[in-house]
Amino acid sequence: MSFRKIKIIYFKEMLDTLRDRRTIISSVLIPIVLFPVLMFGIGMIMQKAEEKSKAQIPKIAVIGETSAPSFFSILRLSNSFEIAKVGDYKSALNRKEINAALEFPDDFERKIQAGENSEAIIYYDAAESGSDIAKNKLKDKLKEYQDSLVTGRLKSRDLERSVLYPFKVNEVNLAPQEKMGGFMLGMFLPYMIVILAMIGATYPAIDLTAGEKERGTLETLLVTPVSRLDISTGKFLAVLTASVVTVVLAITSMSLSTIWGFSQMNRFAAEQIPIAIKPLSMLLVFILMVPLAAIFSSALLSVCLFAKSYKEAHSYISPLMFLVILPAMVSFIPEIELNWSWAFVPIVNVSLAAREVLVGTFHWGFIGLIFLSTLIYASFSIFVTKRLFEKEEVLFRS
Repeated sequence: MSFRKIKIIYFKEMLDTLRDRRTIISSVLIPIVLFPVLMFGIGMIMQKAEEKSKAQIPKIAVIGETSAPSFFSILRLSNSFEIAKVGDYKSALNRKEINAALEFPDDFERKIQAGENSEAIIYYDAAESGSDIAKNKLKDKLKEYQDSLVTGRLKSRDLERSVLYPFKVNEVNLAPQEKMGGFMLGMFLPYMIVILAMIGATYPAIDLTAGEKERGTLETLLVTPVSRLDISTGKFLAVLTASVVTVVLAITSMSLSTIWGFSQMNRFAAEQIPIAIKPLSMLLVFILMVPLAAIFSSALLSVCLFAKSYKEAHSYISPLMFLVILPAMVSFIPEIELNWSWAFVPIVNVSLAAREVLVGTFHWGFIGLIFLSTLIYASFSIFVTKRLFEKEEVLFRS
């Protein structure tokens, strides 16, 4: 192995990679733009949805309004609902002429006045957001009316409302606020980083194998006085660089965007969730991602080496993407926790470890084991790639 020749191959491949527009988009632009768009977009959508929900006046139909004159008068005076007259409320609901319907039985008012219990039925369409909002607003209004009735009944019996609540239940969340913020981050950020590491290596791997075959430059490179080991190492390092750059940009963009995004969402949240991203957590996520990026880089090079064109390489990579997406999704499942069994499963181990690290839990034994096991898998993957570069039937497959 000649380090000088590897360096020449590496810089040659990096120059070709930087000239490829698709590689720049996948490795640089996507990780920089993706997280701000997600965070800013989510914040804006939540703000717009909140404003729309408050401004919307649901259109409802009331069946049996004469059976509940007291509540109906409250409903009219509230100006919170537009009351429509419809013949068939079910058809009107299906045609979206109304958002919900409220039905009272004939003896509703009589039972209420007699101190008995009755019922009210809300008809709505759970598949329609406007109908669901109308249902919730009706429930709130009925709850207010119900509370006033309870207060009146207790007062008539000379009882305090506190008699309904013999004891009070208080909840105390002992988790630090930073841990709660890390928990939210750890659910989806490891998944995003793993996928972006894969995407960052995809186009360089295609361009440096199937792309060179398509352009006819691979044969020229192979007849130079450079060993196949040096060529495969140089190409691998170029693809790995693209993947690692994507990871670094993704982590940086993620950190800045998440802090801003959660600050916007906290404006509408009942409980504030502070985001404190620890530099140590980010560093550990990066360290764990490097050997995983090496696996992606070598695996993609190996797969794309069989392809004769860009189009064929894409058809090979599509199934491989699913093999990455599914294990990476374990970060969304709180029930799956990091243990000795998962520590040896590629991708799954990094996703779970990254989630733990972002929460602020540092299991150093697991972190070291995961890094070591992923490094072993990466070494084996790199060895396979090197062997494939030595096979003429693979390089010049027809």
